[in-house]
Amino acid sequence: MYEEIFELINKGEINKAQEQIEKISDDDPKKYNLKGLIHFNKKELEKAKEQFEKGLTINPVDPDLLFNYGYLLKEMNQEMEAWRYLMRIHDKDWATYDLLGDIEFKNRSKLASLRFYLKAAQQTDNPQMKKKFLEIRNKIKKDTKIAFLCLPGLDNFLKDIVETFSLGYDVKLVVSTDANEITQAIKWADIVWLEWANDLAIFATNKVPEIANKKVICRLHGYEAFNVNVLKKINWNFIDRMIFVADHVREDAYESCPQIKNVPYTMVYNGINLDKFVFNKRAKGKRICFSGHVNYKKNPMLIIQILEKLLKIDGEYRIDWIGDHQDIRIRKYLNYILKDMKIEDKFTFHDWTNDINSWLEDKNYFLSTSIHEGYGVAIMEAMARGIKPIIHNFYAARGFYPDELIYNTIDEAVEKITEESYYSESYRRFIEDNYTLEEQINALETALNTLEKVNKKINKKVAEDLKDSFLDYMIPKFIEFTPYTDKYIDSFDFEGSKIRIGKVEKITDEISLIEFIVKNKKGQQLALQNIWYNHSTKQITFPNYISLSKNKKIIQNFVYQILESRLSYIGNMFRFPGSKKYWEERYKTGGNSGHGSYGKLAEFKAEVINSFVKEKRIKSIVELGCGDGNQVSLFDFPKYTGLDVSETAVNLCRERFMKDKTKSFFLYNPEEVESNKSLFKAELSLSLDVIYHLVEDLQFDLYMKNLFLSAEKFVIVYSSNTDKNPEGTPPHIKYRRFTDWIEKNSPEWELFRKIKNKYPQESLSDFFIFCRRQKGLNNH
Repeated sequence: MYEEIFELINKGEINKAQEQIEKISDDDPKKYNLKGLIHFNKKELEKAKEQFEKGLTINPVDPDLLFNYGYLLKEMNQEMEAWRYLMRIHDKDWATYDLLGDIEFKNRSKLASLRFYLKAAQQTDNPQMKKKFLEIRNKIKKDTKIAFLCLPGLDNFLKDIVETFSLGYDVKLVVSTDANEITQAIKWADIVWLEWANDLAIFATNKVPEIANKKVICRLHGYEAFNVNVLKKINWNFIDRMIFVADHVREDAYESCPQIKNVPYTMVYNGINLDKFVFNKRAKGKRICFSGHVNYKKNPMLIIQILEKLLKIDGEYRIDWIGDHQDIRIRKYLNYILKDMKIEDKFTFHDWTNDINSWLEDKNYFLSTSIHEGYGVAIMEAMARGIKPIIHNFYAARGFYPDELIYNTIDEAVEKITEESYYSESYRRFIEDNYTLEEQINALETALNTLEKVNKKINKKVAEDLKDSFLDYMIPKFIEFTPYTDKYIDSFDFEGSKIRIGKVEKITDEISLIEFIVKNKKGQQLALQNIWYNHSTKQITFPNYISLSKNKKIIQNFVYQILESRLSYIGNMFRFPGSKKYWEERYKTGGNSGHGSYGKLAEFKAEVINSFVKEKRIKSIVELGCGDGNQVSLFDFPKYTGLDVSETAVNLCRERFMKDKTKSFFLYNPEEVESNKSLFKAELSLSLDVIYHLVEDLQFDLYMKNLFLSAEKFVIVYSSNTDKNPEGTPPHIKYRRFTDWIEKNSPEWELFRKIKNKYPQESLSDFFIFCRRQKGLNNH
């Protein structure tokens, strides 16, 4: 009958078709499909929509109704609604996948659209469909090489992502513990994706030098967030972007390992492949399930208590749990308690299967008893199938899932299982609206595009020439706040130059940092900083301002002179000609550096700042350039955050103030303060003896911008107001340059106090300046 009606409609014999349609039973969804088609052919789209919807209330997965309704919605410019219903078709043909590809391509992710176009091409011999797929793929595809790295058994969340990205990038998936295989993949790649912040990430960032030249993503799930020992062994300097699966996971990870805060991040929620998890309308029943590892985090003892109470209501309830046991003590307890309660026949553990979609087919409820989840992907999979989830109020569950599905107590769980409300379509819709694979791919592709634009400042010689020490590969990540460029070094007159003072500092048994000052015949001095030497390989590594200079050979000869002398270390430091007196003098006077100040001058600075903090009742302070913490120990602050470009300095501070919970320290990346400004925001922003070293305009502008960006109410700067700089230090920046910058770039700030240094040195005129945000003006 249906074919006859279709034939009548196609011939335009609408009246005859309608007569035949009226003979069909009212509870047959095809009746409304045919009525909808007639209205659609008459261009009566709203009436067609009404008929299709009537049919879907009877059978929400009728393939003809879903396709026609989806096509209609697309014609009515409701394309993402069309996508929703087309995705609910169980056995999609090539035309459905083609339509899905068109919608995806136009509205969301071009990369994800290739999944649909490929399936369409695979399901038809139509050469035009294959041509369409290839043309779009060639248009989208990039030459970028991505290596996805994962330990065995942990790639469940990665497979669909890799499959999709392989359509638009050159991709390798390495699921292995083999060090050589992992190393070769890193060498091959442009972008390295570390799935999980675990032992593989430790190995890749500490043992594979080539990673220094790669752009690196690390995706952190819920499991690793509390593993402090593992997180702290990862070299976060080599991670260029974090992918977090949830906000609470990010917060937990930051608490466990504050260094992660220095890494830019993108929040990308987990996504469900709705093409794999098919929707069916379901109803109340007695089959309860859970899928996932059996461990303390999943709280299996609670699920037994809920089952026991359900069985008192109805003896037909039963629970099926699929997943492997990870703790022998919990396994023994569960077997014992189920037997002792005489309900072992109502609770069955199953071995894991890769076909969760089929395993869920006859289940009515998904009962989660977890105390913590990164997100709860298993819950989402069940909802995608239309199964009602009953979700224990795990940490951060509210906000993820609808409140009406969340319980706190055993009684609440039982009530939600036995109540009448059961709405399969709403559970599926929740996933469609929030957590699809396509939305996840779209977000991940955006993160990769951002990563590809990052200009990674890497000294490639380090990775090539230094092979054995972890620190060797960290060196290129140091951000040099040197005032010099290669052009400045080129212009310096080295005639008659001699080393005046200097030091060789042993960072490890193999690696030393060399810094020294030379003085020429004219009395001009030049401070040469951040020169690294590997005692094992005899390799000198220069920063760019030296390596690019025409005077590199001259400087190299100075370094050889230093290294050829007898190095007598006191502790880890060797100081040479003239430096003993110089350092002693700086110790007595307090020097001119907030990073390592001692003596009366340091006490004077602390006295001024502590008084101001007390006067204004300031509760939080951030300092841009905290150094190694010598002066920080003199501060009396309620809450202090120190930032510095030197990881060595930051680590010294963390060790020094380990027991002081009021102080925290982070590596300062000038380029990334704005994107992480909420982490470094404080009432008072502090700068001590930093700005006069920033000779280059770009350095100065960026530092000043970050200084004021970090401050909510006040900024304090200690600096110099002289053209003449102390012996062996870079040229200083005058007070006027600072005030001009504020006037031009931050008009909402005003200078309201100035205090001179009461212990002036012969060549210095140091001062404090205090700025405050003017009332009534918004942030600049």
